[in-house]
Amino acid sequence: MTEKETLVEQVFAKYRSYCKDIGITPAEMMQQAYLSHLQSLTTEQLKAKL
Repeated sequence: MTEKETLVEQVFAKYRSYCKDIGITPAEMMQQAYLSHLQSLTTEQLKAKL
């Protein structure tokens, strides 16, 4: 697993945790759209989201 893949997983986990904390469950389509967005970012942009 590359550094970028690891960062994508960490940021996505943070997103899911935040959603749980505020009591929402995003639709699967929205989750996949956000995951695609994260995968398009650079490593530096992902680090900024942590």
